[in-house]
Amino acid sequence: MIERLEQLVQLERPWRDLAHTCSCPAALPGWQLAWWRHVAPEGSLLRAVAVFENKDLVGLAPFFVNPGRRVDYRLLGAGTTHRISPLAVPGREREIAALVARTLAGSSPRPDLVAFEGIDIASPWPQIFVESWPGRFRPWRYVASIHAAPVLGLAGGFAEWLAARSGNFRRKMAQARRRLEAEGGSIGLALEPATVEQATQAFADLHFRRWQGRGGSSLAQSVHALLDDAAADLVERGEMRLWVVELGGRPLCVSVFLAAGGETLSFNSGFDESRGDLKPGLLAMFAAIEDAFARGERRFDFGGGATSYKLRFTSEDAPICWTGIVPHTGRYQLTRLRLAPDQARWLITRIGRRMPSAWRRQIKRIARRR
Repeated sequence: MIERLEQLVQLERPWRDLAHTCSCPAALPGWQLAWWRHVAPEGSLLRAVAVFENKDLVGLAPFFVNPGRRVDYRLLGAGTTHRISPLAVPGREREIAALVARTLAGSSPRPDLVAFEGIDIASPWPQIFVESWPGRFRPWRYVASIHAAPVLGLAGGFAEWLAARSGNFRRKMAQARRRLEAEGGSIGLALEPATVEQATQAFADLHFRRWQGRGGSSLAQSVHALLDDAAADLVERGEMRLWVVELGGRPLCVSVFLAAGGETLSFNSGFDESRGDLKPGLLAMFAAIEDAFARGERRFDFGGGATSYKLRFTSEDAPICWTGIVPHTGRYQLTRLRLAPDQARWLITRIGRRMPSAWRRQIKRIARRR
């Protein structure tokens, strides 16, 4: 059990190797350590479990305790990054996850809930925790929500993928690129320290300005500090990619991607809606996909949410879910009671998805009248 940041930092090199072996960009140490320093809730306690075979790191589950009356164990990056996961040498997930579960069960403070937020729906970790948790009774596993998460397999080449898209898509992207170039604009990666710093600041400015009139962003205001810190470690190795669309020396869009083990993960973007006619967000995504093909990567992950712009690039889906376990502690019943509203919403959503579309429309009309 690792409870001090200095101990975790000492594992940075084998931790990075494990993130690449598992093709898990969201678990890169440069990203998660920066998240811990700048975004983690105030008062959080580090509770990372490292699994060794002799002196080799074969598994890492970087949890933290979320402050509050209930003792929640969450993974570093929770609430900020999708597709986060503990790490284990491929093929040994069950053995390593069982060790992690037993270690967490004996930790202090004792967990009332262990959450896996935005984890791949196919991940075996949550169920192994249920089966391996020590004690007379198995923990209760809950599912709070499941979201589509579009992905693009990068088999073949960029030209082959592009040829398989609709003629309308190809025309629109070509027109947008030509129009940007005609106005003197450009698309490129921020690589030098000065341009990286400008890009991270522009990301924050553009992103929060865009969401200001929409009820606010889900990202923490400290995201600029997170990106600055992470970029210092990740950009040089190509593990963080900042694609910038510029016009007249002014950024119209900054899109942030993480990459490890042949997987590219879209984190988020900020763009100037006043020049939406130039489609800067789509152009940045298009450039990032072309680059991923050129690097010979395996998969491009668009992150959670099947928004229309993502579906222009792919129809493949690898859903992510918000799930976890509730061990039998003194607060077991209270924890389940507090999770009941989320469970009810999830159940209603599942039932609604199975209803005929005509029924769903009628229910919505009734709800609006009330």
